[in-house]
Amino acid sequence: MFQAALYDLIYMSMKDYSAEAGQITDLIRRARPHCRTLLDVGCGTGEHARLLGEVHGFEVDGVDIDPAMLAIARTRWLHGRFDVADMTDFHLGRCYDGVLNLFGAIASAVTVPRLRDTLACMRDHLTPGGVAIVQPYLTPDEIQVGTGEYTVESGDLRVKRTRRSERDGQRQRLHFHFTVEGPDGTQELDEIHEFGLFTIDEMLAAFSAVGLTATYDPGCPDAPGGRGFYVATAQA
Repeated sequence: MFQAALYDLIYMSMKDYSAEAGQITDLIRRARPHCRTLLDVGCGTGEHARLLGEVHGFEVDGVDIDPAMLAIARTRWLHGRFDVADMTDFHLGRCYDGVLNLFGAIASAVTVPRLRDTLACMRDHLTPGGVAIVQPYLTPDEIQVGTGEYTVESGDLRVKRTRRSERDGQRQRLHFHFTVEGPDGTQELDEIHEFGLFTIDEMLAAFSAVGLTATYDPGCPDAPGGRGFYVATAQA
C-alpha cells in the first residue's frame, strides 16, 4: 500500500483534483441530473470526496482497503462515512445514486475476474437507474517500462520518489523507492504495486457481464486525468 502521508504530498502536487471533481460532476449530472448521493470506491485520502461534497453539493461516502488513507479522509471530509473494504468484495448494506472509481484504481483488481467482481460490487450499491463512473488506468498498448524520478518539497520535508515499471503480460509491476529527508534525518522506503492492464473491450465486456450498460468517453488527452471515463448505468 502507498504510504498515506507520502501519497498526499506527492499527488497533491501532481494532480488537479479541483478540475477533476468538476469534470466528474458534469458526467454525473448528464447521466443522472438529480443525483444526490455518491460512493467513492478506492477513495484514498478523500480529496475527491471533499471537493464533490464541499464544492459540488453531493453527499459522499467512501471505501478503501487502507485504514491509514481512510484516517486522513475522515478528517478531510467530516460529513462522509468511510469504511475499510476491498473493492472486489464489499457489502455496505446501502445504495447510492452514483458510484465512483477514480484515478485508475480499477487496475488494482489486476485480473479480469476480479475486475468483474469489483464492478458487480459497484452495481450492487447503485439505486435503480444509478450511474457508475470509472476512470481507467493504462491499456496494454499504453504501458511504458523504465524508470523515472519525482521530487517534492513541503516545509522542512523533501521527498524523492524513484519509480521503476516492469510489464508481465497483462500486468504492470511498479517498484517505488522513497527517500524522505526531514528534521529527524533521512528515511528510505520501498513499495511494490501490481496493476492490471485492461483493454477497452475487456472493460466494456466486464460492465456488460454484471448488468451495467457502459460507454467509454476517451475525452481530451490534456483534460484532467487524461484517460477518459467509463460511464455506466444500472437498470431503472
